[in-house]
Amino acid sequence: MANTIVENIQRIPPVTRFFTLASVMTCLAITSFDALPGLFCNYHTLSNDFAGIYKVYQKGNSFNTAKAIALQVINSYKFLTSTLIPSDVLSSQRWNALMDIYFFYTFSNHLEAYGGKFNGNFPDYLWYAITCGTMVNVFALFYNAFFDPMPIFPHDCLLACLTYTWSRANKNAKINLMGIVPIKAYYLPLGNILIKLILRGPSGLVDTIIGILSGYLYLCIQSNTLPVYNLLPDAYGKNTEQHTDARRVGISRYVDNGGSQYEYIGDSIYDKGYWKAPKFFYNLLGYPSKNSVRTTAFDSTPRNEESATTGYSWFGSGATAFRGKGHRLGS
Repeated sequence: MANTIVENIQRIPPVTRFFTLASVMTCLAITSFDALPGLFCNYHTLSNDFAGIYKVYQKGNSFNTAKAIALQVINSYKFLTSTLIPSDVLSSQRWNALMDIYFFYTFSNHLEAYGGKFNGNFPDYLWYAITCGTMVNVFALFYNAFFDPMPIFPHDCLLACLTYTWSRANKNAKINLMGIVPIKAYYLPLGNILIKLILRGPSGLVDTIIGILSGYLYLCIQSNTLPVYNLLPDAYGKNTEQHTDARRVGISRYVDNGGSQYEYIGDSIYDKGYWKAPKFFYNLLGYPSKNSVRTTAFDSTPRNEESATTGYSWFGSGATAFRGKGHRLGS
């Protein structure tokens, strides 16, 4: 039994495995040892820290000032641990925190695993997690500094980012929102906004919007398109064709054979392309850099129609892409 559990954990893709296990351990540290002050940071904690450094500086002791700055640099690990803390771990309904960790695991696993958007490419998915994690932290600090002091939880933001990225890659997959309402994955971010607003109020709404914005900006970088401008019809021309590359073999299109072909939702221009991690990142991880190809929405790589399912039938119907009307050659 123990070996079976270990084997199942080892099958989880590495980045997803780290976030899942680290989130569980972080929640245990908070609930059992009151470790929140040593793990969580936001605009208010940073303001207090910098105020403390300034007070030390005013006293004119260079050694103590350098020591305070060094301590603040060391405490930057809190930006990582903050992304491991679900907001509901601090509430009376902690089971919601477990559900958030489960959903994080589910969507992250589907993105990272073979057949997902990143098709098992460890450096590229780790780069995605670092990039989006950085964006949600920066946006949270910006929001607290200029708009509202309410606490923002980067874990909830990053979960919304993962959900948005997954929904863009699987627009036509059929899912059940809250296990009840059948919708296309394309509308999942809107459903999450409504649910978070009902369950957590304005704080949950802001967390979700920050996550969606981060995922959207990632797709803009991926496709080499401009934010907002790429939302305009035919902004980059009418004939920009989608391509697939060495890392987009699992999720290019997802079509439900049971519905009308006119219900099919095609890719927007910012869904196209693939953002490969920088070469130095591959070298740092000791990973071969030829396993993926950097592409944008404007590359002319021919389409590969060989694979058109997500591989996750419990999220959808496992259908194949529409390939034509079935006429015989010459008819």
